[in-house]
Amino acid sequence: MLIHETRKKNKGITLIALVITIIVLLILAGVSIATLTGDNGLLSKAQEAKEKTEEARRKEEQELKNIEIQLQMQQNGDIANMPDLKEGMIPVKWNGSVWVKADKENKNKDWYDYSTSSKKWANVVTVKESGTKSREEYMNASVGEPIAEDDITTMFVWIPRYSYKITSGYHEKANGTGEIDIKFLIGTTDTPVEGGDDAQRNSKSNENYVVHPAFTADTSLGGVGEEITGFWVGKFESSNSESPKNNVGINSSSTDDVLYGRGNKTDVTIRPSVTSWRAIDVNSIYTACDNMNSAGNIHGFGTDTDTTMMKNSQWGAVAYLAQSDYGNKQVSTDATSGIWNNSYNEGVTKTNSNSYGVSIYYTTLTGMVADTRDNYTSNYAITLNDSDKTINADGSITINYVTRNSDGTNSAPYTKTYYPYYTENGQKGSTTRNIYGVYDMAGGSWEYMASYLENATNTYATKFKTFNAKYQTSYKGDGASSSTEDRTANYEANKEMYGDAVWETSNGANGYYSWNGDYSSFPSLTNPFFLRGGGFSDSSSAGVFYFVSTTGGSSALYGFRAVAL
Repeated sequence: MLIHETRKKNKGITLIALVITIIVLLILAGVSIATLTGDNGLLSKAQEAKEKTEEARRKEEQELKNIEIQLQMQQNGDIANMPDLKEGMIPVKWNGSVWVKADKENKNKDWYDYSTSSKKWANVVTVKESGTKSREEYMNASVGEPIAEDDITTMFVWIPRYSYKITSGYHEKANGTGEIDIKFLIGTTDTPVEGGDDAQRNSKSNENYVVHPAFTADTSLGGVGEEITGFWVGKFESSNSESPKNNVGINSSSTDDVLYGRGNKTDVTIRPSVTSWRAIDVNSIYTACDNMNSAGNIHGFGTDTDTTMMKNSQWGAVAYLAQSDYGNKQVSTDATSGIWNNSYNEGVTKTNSNSYGVSIYYTTLTGMVADTRDNYTSNYAITLNDSDKTINADGSITINYVTRNSDGTNSAPYTKTYYPYYTENGQKGSTTRNIYGVYDMAGGSWEYMASYLENATNTYATKFKTFNAKYQTSYKGDGASSSTEDRTANYEANKEMYGDAVWETSNGANGYYSWNGDYSSFPSLTNPFFLRGGGFSDSSSAGVFYFVSTTGGSSALYGFRAVAL
């Protein structure tokens, strides 16, 4: 040990002596210290040359990777970038009754197929370290091996890099007439898979095909600081590891943490048929999503995965793909087309001394729809007894409601049935109109985005600005009040933003001005944070083009969604 330490010390002394010797020799040769240091000094130039060499190396590696991706796509007949499978992720497919392990090589389209005829977007799950099977057993399982739903901790859907052009309805109130044409891109390039000219950057999307900014390095437009081949989006609204399936056991005696899906307030999950995590402020949302890949996390994520709160550009990327021929687009000639609302509300109440006589808890459930597209459930829909909720043999849930009046009386009873995500009806709530899409993007809880007005100074915005700039997007605007005039001024100040399903897919800042009749209300400095999708009570105004705003604080109505990069 002594000999080893002596060698280490001698090595350090030799290096220092060598540097000093070189400097002395340079000085003796007439080279001044000023020549060595400073912005134009030899040392600065050497560092600059090193950085340029490193950047050239990274660029060359990416170009080679793009060639490899293109060859692989041609071999498999893929029309979109293959999913970037991260540590802990298991590719899955639906066998008609359960999720099973899929072939990650995607032979014979076993895992995904983004064609307009199939709309089979790639799905992955993460699982508990130890459930009915261990994580290791699932990772090493054969293709076709069932994965128990109770063992799943997250479900993600792959959104591959693409360019788009809005061919109808640009910056209009387009009710079922908005058209978006999509071209998938090769690797991290701007080159379409099916050939043709490269897509444009910072151009008008009604004039040219533009690279969707969610896949780019431009953080000012919603990029993530580097060019990416795609990203993973939570299949459902986020929940907590302690949220019970179908809200079983939840009643008026449950704690607020249970009723609002907060559970242990730590472990984010993404699962079907559980109450979404609400009553959490934006800063806590960011932290909870960021911690999903921390050491010892329950999902098995490694250091190769960044998990974060969704932002407007990523929401827009999912929304545009959904409204294209590759998704479940809404058209004016079909009243059943488009993404159906998640209108589920449990109707749990607790006694209160207010005029209603109760406090109403908006207890949601992920991945549910009712029997019409624009269905809604009133904020004042309540149940009188535990027996008013029935879980049927097919997985649907029937609830007997009454509407609570402000004077404490009840209106006439009525019944509503909701259907889970895997049923024929439930799949209408998906971005693909099949089980492989993203759910809860219309209705459910109002979803907070990591997007806000940059000049906001309330406590939530001030703290949010300290988080990683790659994972948030700020918007311009000085209008302080919630007046139509101030919101409109802020809306107009951001007309150059694109890809976020705001300016391009609406023509007003405070009303039913978004595509498909979705509501639009742009942020003000008083309410600087975006909410997306609408909620269970929003009827036809809910949808993927819906946007409103709020302070950044917690609410029983507001939830969130996670993404993985």
